[in-house]
Amino acid sequence: MRTFDVFLLVVIAYTYATVNGNVYFHATKPTNEWWSNTITYQVYPRSFKDSDNDGIGDLKGIIQKLDHFVDLGIETLWIGPLFKSPMNDMGYDVEDYYKIDPMFGTMADFDELVLEMKKRNLKLVTDIVPNHSSYKCEWFKKSIKREDKYADYYMWRNASNQDEVLRNSTIKPKPPNNWLSVFGHSGWTWNNERKQFYYHQFNSKQPDFNIRNPEIHKEMLDIIKFWMDRGVVGFRFDALRHLYESESFFDEPCIMTEDECKINYYSLNHTYTVDQPETIEIIKEWREFVDNYTRNNNRPIPCLITTESYTSTEMLMQYYGNSTKPGAQLPFNFALLSVDKRNVIESIDTKVKNWLDNMPENQVANWVVENHDNARMPTKYGPEMVPLFTALKLSLPGIEVTYYGSEIGMDNTYVRPDQSQDPNNSGIGKLDDSRDDERCPMQWDSSINAGFTEAKKPWLPINPNYYKVNVESQKKIPTSNYNFYKKMSQLRKTDTLKNGDLHTYNITKSIYILKRSLLERESYIVVMNFGSETETVILSNYVKNLDEELFVYLGSENSEYITGNIVSTVSSTLYPLTLRPQSVIVLTDKHIEIEKIDTQNAGTRIGSTLISLIGAFLLLRNFFCIYLS
Repeated sequence: MRTFDVFLLVVIAYTYATVNGNVYFHATKPTNEWWSNTITYQVYPRSFKDSDNDGIGDLKGIIQKLDHFVDLGIETLWIGPLFKSPMNDMGYDVEDYYKIDPMFGTMADFDELVLEMKKRNLKLVTDIVPNHSSYKCEWFKKSIKREDKYADYYMWRNASNQDEVLRNSTIKPKPPNNWLSVFGHSGWTWNNERKQFYYHQFNSKQPDFNIRNPEIHKEMLDIIKFWMDRGVVGFRFDALRHLYESESFFDEPCIMTEDECKINYYSLNHTYTVDQPETIEIIKEWREFVDNYTRNNNRPIPCLITTESYTSTEMLMQYYGNSTKPGAQLPFNFALLSVDKRNVIESIDTKVKNWLDNMPENQVANWVVENHDNARMPTKYGPEMVPLFTALKLSLPGIEVTYYGSEIGMDNTYVRPDQSQDPNNSGIGKLDDSRDDERCPMQWDSSINAGFTEAKKPWLPINPNYYKVNVESQKKIPTSNYNFYKKMSQLRKTDTLKNGDLHTYNITKSIYILKRSLLERESYIVVMNFGSETETVILSNYVKNLDEELFVYLGSENSEYITGNIVSTVSSTLYPLTLRPQSVIVLTDKHIEIEKIDTQNAGTRIGSTLISLIGAFLLLRNFFCIYLS
């Protein structure tokens, strides 16, 4: 063989190996726990449905809409926070962990919710806030007075100039160290009655627990038991990376200017206030408690522990625990909240690979694209991208977390400063970056206030696009975001998506492909065009072991494809796979009957097919003409 031929063969072999993707996920054994392939739907209770027309969502409103979840194929609702609260951090400042806030209803309403959910085979997950309470909590009031065991329930420290302050009441107390609040400025607030500072990682009305106190551990376990007794089968533990602080109380290193380090949370290297090693141990403690509770009370299903922590992948992997002492089944994976807009495909692929490559063996992945603290997906990428991210998150292995309204492609709503409700805004006090924008009411129909409330004024404004972006309207449109989501949800119930392998193919700056496959089961191939130009893809050039023709399981509205269409994996002329900008198509090797479609859509597809056939005919004619000549 000539040297050039050998070189060419090597180049071809190398190219084939690098463009044909990697197995990012291989199913070692089926995972059949109730939570292992669930969609966890986040209900933000203030904004979901108002039943008493006070402009604020409530428990009875959620009950009214439970069939919405059944229709979508949702199995798990995460609702919270529901505890009694003065709402200085929208419910994440708990006054009483054993009471429902009157804003949302009564304990009887909660019990009715659990009962109605059980009738529909829905599972309930709710929040627990273990890092801090409200300043109105009875525990904090007793701690100020140093009453009994409550004296050490919170993080109390003397002023750095304590002796001077006690001698002269006109001298201003100085904080014990330079620790800051996430919401800006010092994390220490002086209490004149106790004559000490208390620490708060969030705002001054959210005093931090002294989590090292065994009595606090017991309080948290009692809270867990109370809500499990009432039918809760899972908990989301809030803000876990902030749970422990170093016992050294050393100043944290300043990485910006001296002035910045007095007010800007991100100006410090948080060596002593986040991600302390004890966090892993308390997660294991909670898991052991709920497992024992389940076993001792003959509960039919295990309790799900989920955790919220905006921290490194390395740290989150420790949250899973190990085979000897398991931890959380679902440490929330927030990587897809921050996809690089300049290089979407490479960013997504890297984040997916990073999680799956680092995940401990036999654990379950999870995916979060939107939530109550981050901008909605259409705000970041545009409304045409909704089906692409829906297909992406619902075809990846493991648990998917859906933020309310994602199923219809709800967008952020502009909230004027005078309409703002969140006291902490973006978390650092900037009115121009409010968290209110992604928390506006659910859009049910095209009536006034989108069917959310009959009150004249809802607690936050309704997005002006509600007349077209709403559940009722989209249910009637086969190609809507709602119905696209619903069909993807149905697909997740197949053996292939529950337990199959995952291949990803990052083939161009525009085209990203996922393949889910399982031995002796049908395969599914998700092809996404994130780009701004129409692209023709010959799948056999990238994906191995494909039939020459595949069937369309589902196409986004702008893809031009409908269920049952045939697509060639080898040809660019006969039934070619041609994707419009920002569209997605889901293919399978399983025979699918073609959808009943309207005349206009039928004409579009038939016309497209005829053009392909004519093109093929002309090519063959030219070939024979040249050959015969």
